[in-house]
Amino acid sequence: MGAFNVRICVVAACLFLASQATGYTMDDLCKQWSGTGYIGNPSNCRGWGYCKNQQTVKWGTCGDELVFNAQTGSCEYATTTPCSTSAVQTCSAIKSPIYVANLLNCTEYAHCDGQGKIAYGDCGVGGVFSESTTSCKWGPACPQDNICRFMPSNIFVGDPNKCGNYINCINGYGTSTACTESPSIYYNAATGKCQSTNPCTGGNTNSGDSQFTVGQISEEACNTEDFDAAEALTVDGETVDYKYVSDSETCYGYYYCAKAGALGYWNQCPTGTQFNSKLGKCVSPASFVCTHNRCGNVNSKFMAVEGCLSYTICSSGATASCPSTSKYYDEVNNICTNTIPKYTICSST
Repeated sequence: MGAFNVRICVVAACLFLASQATGYTMDDLCKQWSGTGYIGNPSNCRGWGYCKNQQTVKWGTCGDELVFNAQTGSCEYATTTPCSTSAVQTCSAIKSPIYVANLLNCTEYAHCDGQGKIAYGDCGVGGVFSESTTSCKWGPACPQDNICRFMPSNIFVGDPNKCGNYINCINGYGTSTACTESPSIYYNAATGKCQSTNPCTGGNTNSGDSQFTVGQISEEACNTEDFDAAEALTVDGETVDYKYVSDSETCYGYYYCAKAGALGYWNQCPTGTQFNSKLGKCVSPASFVCTHNRCGNVNSKFMAVEGCLSYTICSSGATASCPSTSKYYDEVNNICTNTIPKYTICSST
């Protein structure tokens, strides 16, 4: 693994605002599964639900010192089982060294030392961490960014981000796949089968809020002024002709511009990252200041306001503050702390 950076936290002393948010509810999970059985709670790694007829019909919480393992459908000891929603919570309980994903930033990984401490490493430009192989791999897809880590193993579910596709969940992981045998080209989450008619009733974009669609064309985005102002890119040490230009409306979207005046093709950063136009790449949202809605594309319940003395509640857009004894909000670790975090978003006012 790469060298760790200097962020180390004694997690037993950290005050949690809430469990790691994923953007899914148990009802969202059940809607994508035609089967019957137990699932994990995306907002609480001790929690579980029971799906039947695509609805959550029961729910509960494992006992103290236990977490719910969705792949096995059972409550297991927190000292040996990673928390499915928080690297910090895993490291506070696990009793042996382990590498886990930082679910707030797919380009990073976390190392639990088995003594209650957590240290973070970075996979570098273009890299993402794969928890299943405990190694960095080439992006842009984030291996942990799917519903499978909350679902039983060896089942098929619908892809909540692309209606008509399915995911084969194996040990907490899976890849969105399209039905390919004509005429059965659409996956129906209610039946668990591919069919010829389209079961999707809404829009089907990858932008999260339907504001943009991946591949959407713009005739204005690559204008000479914006293209020239965009950061020059290098590949293998050599400057390339194309550039990435911010969409100027979201924190995570950008246009691919082959040259000044060319058609711009919209794309978005991997979940958990946002587009830094000054660098021309996708990075941790905490590492720069975006003036648009910072809640987009991050699957987090809360995002820091500049200076980190308050935070935005993403579900409502309201602003709240940490308690006076721990007045700074650390959005990377999802905690309130009495020490100002050393992130750009916190040092900017």
